[in-house]
Amino acid sequence: MKPKIRANRNQTLSVRRDEIITLKKNLLSINKLISVNEISNKTINQDLFDTIKFLPENFIDLLFIDPPYNLTKNYNGNIFKSSNEKQYEQWVDSWMSQLIKSLKKTASIYVCCDWKSSSSIYNVISKYFTVRNRITWEREKGRGAMSNWKNCSEDIWFATVSDNYFFDTNKVKLKKKVIAPYKDNNGVPKDWTSDEDGKFRLTYPSNIWTDITIPFWSMPENTDHPTQKPEKLVAKIILASTKEGDMIFDP
Repeated sequence: MKPKIRANRNQTLSVRRDEIITLKKNLLSINKLISVNEISNKTINQDLFDTIKFLPENFIDLLFIDPPYNLTKNYNGNIFKSSNEKQYEQWVDSWMSQLIKSLKKTASIYVCCDWKSSSSIYNVISKYFTVRNRITWEREKGRGAMSNWKNCSEDIWFATVSDNYFFDTNKVKLKKKVIAPYKDNNGVPKDWTSDEDGKFRLTYPSNIWTDITIPFWSMPENTDHPTQKPEKLVAKIILASTKEGDMIFDP
């Protein structure tokens, strides 16, 4: 494959030959039962369906999944074909049901989807888990449409295995500008504070995310991955639903 010619200001990440050698050391291909220590901080380089049966039980604290949406796409020669809603739902169920054994009783699950596949994802995860919320995040990019609304959002379903799960609201509170900074009778700010950037208050995070930017060519986090999720999106989920040392599984 010929190397891509990029503009001078293009900051898309690429991997050097010497980095490939180092990164390959973290690649695994498994064909037998494996321990948690053996897969910790590793990349399993094979089909999920060939992997699930060899995964340890009860080891996942956070399951983050960004599956192919119900669209016909060609990912470097790997073609995923769209199907009807029932068939797509069965496909999701075929791998989700097998991952249950590897989840801790305190685990959280996040599944990405678009509007078209959102109902199918809900139908599957609601069979096995307690659905806690549906996050809708705004995409800045999107194709215009002459006879429909422009599609500028995606969903992330949040579920848990049980009622005993971890969620740290303080790690993901939002800094909101204070328009009317009230003070009490003693002159003390009421529910707000200030710094060099001005007056603000910390507010609880909602399930509508409008502060996410899709990676594009001039951003240093951009890669050639065809369905890359923004770092900030993933960071929010990790901060809210894991403690230091927890195991995250992203199949």
